[in-house]
Amino acid sequence: MSETSSLHRTLIMDGSPEPVRALRVQLTSFLTDHSLPDKEVRGIVLAFGEALDNALEHGSGGSGRLEVRIRFSPTFLLLSLRDAGSDKTPLGVAFEPDHESERGRGFQLMNQLMDYVRVKVYRSGGTRVSMLRRLDPES
Repeated sequence: MSETSSLHRTLIMDGSPEPVRALRVQLTSFLTDHSLPDKEVRGIVLAFGEALDNALEHGSGGSGRLEVRIRFSPTFLLLSLRDAGSDKTPLGVAFEPDHESERGRGFQLMNQLMDYVRVKVYRSGGTRVSMLRRLDPES
């Protein structure tokens, strides 16, 4: 497959879990339709889920607008999420997680599962998390 394809969704979150579940299912279907191996799909969807959970918790409080873009080519996958909020926690800065807590490990997990993770906070408001995964075109 030599073509590039993309998926763009804008969700208006109302605090209910249905749009989040539907978006995870859409991503899984999108990746499966592009013949990615199951193990790779699971890792990418897990990283995406962490970014999505962070956007909902820190960016919009479970409600508001969330823009998701997915771009696929045979050699890479780019995922981008932009929310309207602005988290005061510098997500791009390394920190030592509290080992007694189950929280605070999402960004580490995203970095382990993806090849590149970038967080940008906009002065005008909003945060974008972009994640890149290199793909083996021979798989």
